[in-house]
Amino acid sequence: MTEIINWNELWKAMRSGHQHRGDRGEDMGSRWDKRAKKFNESVMKHTERTQRQIATLELKPEYTVLDVGAGTGRLSIPIAKQVKSVTAVDPSKGMLACLQENVEREGITNVTTINKRWEDIEVGVDIEPHDIVIACHSLSMFDIQEALRKMDAASKGYVYIMNFAGRWMGNGDGKLWKAISGGGRRSGHSTDYILLYNILHDMKIYANVDILDTEFEQHYDSLDDAVEQWKEMRDIPPEKEDVLREHLSEILVKNSETGALSFKRESKSATIWW
Repeated sequence: MTEIINWNELWKAMRSGHQHRGDRGEDMGSRWDKRAKKFNESVMKHTERTQRQIATLELKPEYTVLDVGAGTGRLSIPIAKQVKSVTAVDPSKGMLACLQENVEREGITNVTTINKRWEDIEVGVDIEPHDIVIACHSLSMFDIQEALRKMDAASKGYVYIMNFAGRWMGNGDGKLWKAISGGGRRSGHSTDYILLYNILHDMKIYANVDILDTEFEQHYDSLDDAVEQWKEMRDIPPEKEDVLREHLSEILVKNSETGALSFKRESKSATIWW
């Protein structure tokens, strides 16, 4: 029977909506270069979440691990302490610079970085197959089926993909994006795990899925600090700053002792593995 839905084409359509929002004449690597330091400060604090995710991986001292979209090394660095070596691939020079600083701070010597888009990596030329391939919330590739095929080809053992399960937004975020977009839908992170699972199924890769409850918490020195970070990380145009400021003033919680503000989101995360 001919498939009613072409899941890869659906992914492309959804990613197209995301890409045009951030199209400012920059490639993905350059955009993340500007965010790298703030991103690093935020994610490297999420040690509990990181340890929960690593606990689900089949790691052995003799294994080599390939981290696709490694960012600043939130997973690469603790994994490197348990395995033979880690190869961290990321299109952003800024992210990998932060990763290298984190590696040196930890005294780790078994992490190699490659500054390339995954789409431009050639297995057997740029990298050799690794025992394990991981990709955690880093699947922004337009042709996701080809990206997954390459991850499968790059693995001698397991592949682990971590992505959102269901809606990632909360705390009235839907209302914010509706106001910013003039009533339209925001497509960015609506590409949740079920599309990936269905694409893999069409590729005759019958993967396993584990769903976990996750909690994200971010702290800000002030409302101005929160506004600037949200504008940068979420591609919010300057002319919509007043809408964003009003939204944040409603959802951020103030610490009565320090005056600092915090934002907390509970969501579900899926680990797809085979």
